[in-house]
Amino acid sequence: MPIDHVLKLYSETIQSPYLHYGFWDHPESVDLDKVTLQEIKDAQNRYIEHLASFIPEDVKSILDVGCGIGGNADYLQKIGYLVEALSPDEFQKSVIAEKFDGAMTFHHCKFEKFNPLNEYDLILESESACYIKIDHGFEKARETLKSDGYLLVSDYFVYFRDGTKNPHLKSSHDKEKYLNSAIAHGFELIREFDQTENTMPTLDYGKYFIDRFINPAMEYGIYSSKKNYPKTAAIIEKIIAPKIESKLNQLELIDSDQFRKYRQYMIYLFQKKDV
Repeated sequence: MPIDHVLKLYSETIQSPYLHYGFWDHPESVDLDKVTLQEIKDAQNRYIEHLASFIPEDVKSILDVGCGIGGNADYLQKIGYLVEALSPDEFQKSVIAEKFDGAMTFHHCKFEKFNPLNEYDLILESESACYIKIDHGFEKARETLKSDGYLLVSDYFVYFRDGTKNPHLKSSHDKEKYLNSAIAHGFELIREFDQTENTMPTLDYGKYFIDRFINPAMEYGIYSSKKNYPKTAAIIEKIIAPKIESKLNQLELIDSDQFRKYRQYMIYLFQKKDV
């Protein structure tokens, strides 16, 4: 699988060991004017701390599916779990190799094509379930888990559709379809938590940063180029305008109101049952 350059950019700009949204304990009190980069990193630390609280006491071995750059795996390993990581991404593979220097088993493949040599107590899918085909994902989870093993999923799911082409409808699984597939494949939902509101400040800050810094800088750059190099600016604008418009449409993905309208960010703990 080629490199996911969006995730690479995210990791290199924030310079955090995590790629997820983070978790804000008191989202209603967040002041975007005062948010610091360290507070975003702290929120990301809280995310895995909160997610780890859903791991049952009898779990010892964990397969981190869609491990990103290894932040979750590192945290879980340090608190005593036997962790292996999996990702099809080339950049993530190189980061894991450098970070753990062979001290963590890494599987470079898509989960659907994973050939497990061991069975695990728990599979973790943190913001990776949306990349895995629903039925194939549950089938592979059954194959990979021990009897009565667990699947812990933390991801955003579509719960409302209105016939539009909103980008929030394109990058997530349908919540009802996902839960029905879990039942059909012998997974019992034993715990769930809606963490939508606890993750929205990260989106809000992304939009705030773009509106306050990026857009004004771009507007000045366009104004300056048209003033000083009108012919060249006209040619460039004709070439890149459609691409810019496409990217601007994607900004709806960091609009928290749009997110709330269509999606919920859920934690699901499933247990594999005999069928």
